[in-house]
Amino acid sequence: MTEVGDGYAALSDGSKFEADAVVWSVGLRASELTRQISGELDHLGRVPVDRRLRALPEVFAAGDTAAAPYDEERTVMQACQHATPLGKVAGYNAAADLLGLPLRDFTPGPYVTCLDLGGAGGVFTRGWDRRVMASGAEGGEIKRRINEYIHPPVDDEALILTAADQVYMDLPFFPRPEQAA
Repeated sequence: MTEVGDGYAALSDGSKFEADAVVWSVGLRASELTRQISGELDHLGRVPVDRRLRALPEVFAAGDTAAAPYDEERTVMQACQHATPLGKVAGYNAAADLLGLPLRDFTPGPYVTCLDLGGAGGVFTRGWDRRVMASGAEGGEIKRRINEYIHPPVDDEALILTAADQVYMDLPFFPRPEQAA
């Protein structure tokens, strides 16, 4: 896209089309620092890790730099939905490894997408096919609740430590992982 005007967008080939809104998405790439950990990165520049988020015997990876398994076919998305529990499990495992304690497996929750659409509310989808489960005011309320959960109060030590130990989040339309069997 080379130009966006009042009511239109123009592509690099010169063609124009009418548009009330234009969303431009360029994608994500992991930090170039991942090359210091592994030469075998995925297409997003992420380090492959095992279920315990170990990239090398002495390195655990999390967040946007970890290509953690979601299932047999997919890796987790670069999103807060996965980054927060990845960080919790990787941090726990790094400490447990140093102390000689058992490590935890990373088990991702169901894949969802939740977007705030401002005055239009929000949209909440589930699954890799992004099936819409809620939109408008209901979708916006779900997004608000998720944001409150992933950003706990920073002035209460007990709440912070409790939140740090919660790897899973109850999501609308999904059972907890232990109930999903």
